[in-house]
Amino acid sequence: MKRNSRRTGWMSTLISVIDGGSDRIDHQPCPRCDAHRLEVRYLGYPETRLATVYLWCNACLHGIEISRARAPEGMTLYPTKDPASAGGIPDFVRHQP
Repeated sequence: MKRNSRRTGWMSTLISVIDGGSDRIDHQPCPRCDAHRLEVRYLGYPETRLATVYLWCNACLHGIEISRARAPEGMTLYPTKDPASAGGIPDFVRHQP
């Protein structure tokens, strides 16, 4: 897959996750390896829901990170001030959106 189409694939996947309005994304395949092992996490500020969103695949360890995103209602928002919030986010290869 070419670099631009990979970025487009990750953004399309993120939009599908947001449209689903839930942290459950096991129905979405990874745009890189087609595995159904995606995870999403919003780290931010509960009072404004402004966050950094991480979307990655646990199979191939590729994904995207977007800062200054608004966490949609229905999505779990992990507080930035809690150091444990970033626990479990692996060191994955980040594709630029």
